[in-house]
Amino acid sequence: MIIAIDIILSLILIFIGYISVCYYLNNIAWISINLTVLRPSKNKIIYLSLEILTVAFIIVLFQAVYKLDAISQIKLLVLVLIIFPIAAIDLKLQKIPNCFILSALVIRGLIYIAEFIISVPAAFSTLKDGFLGAIILGGFFLLLLLIFKNSIGMGDIKLFVVMGLYQGLWGAINSVFFSLIVSFFISISLLIGKKKGRKDTIPFGPSVLLGIIIAIALSGM
Repeated sequence: MIIAIDIILSLILIFIGYISVCYYLNNIAWISINLTVLRPSKNKIIYLSLEILTVAFIIVLFQAVYKLDAISQIKLLVLVLIIFPIAAIDLKLQKIPNCFILSALVIRGLIYIAEFIISVPAAFSTLKDGFLGAIILGGFFLLLLLIFKNSIGMGDIKLFVVMGLYQGLWGAINSVFFSLIVSFFISISLLIGKKKGRKDTIPFGPSVLLGIIIAIALSGM
């Protein structure tokens, strides 16, 4: 039953995310109907393939290794499937759109309601852990930005807040840790390959996506 929920939810979010990326990158209004921008291309097929393979990998992990409850699985799948389109847009435009952050917050709010319906004490514990993660991570990197100008973008900070709400304090810390490691190696590779200079900015969204996937794979949170 849980696996069916995971698959159905994932397919819905993959579909919505794909449309959202195509519309956003082509500057098309959300209420418009434009099937032209949805036509498959090499990059779009790669994007969808990576997303589907990642989701399949995570669902297998949930069932075979970590045995998480339904709500925990849904939270992590939703987080990954929201970060995917954000990473694609950040890679292309070096921008993290507020509309995707807002969507993540709204969905998290709905999941909180479901958690309170299932168990009030457990929901309060999760709520506390989530807000603690959001405040600590968001506050730390905001302070870092204020001390070291242009060290990190506001979009990335908002992303860390979302991660805190979905993963809790330690889950988000794990993801940020691996994200920084991934970002370091990507930066070194780009510098060695002379594709980027020392003063060039590098989109952090793809590193965050990989960091979250690694953290889930190694800890289940």
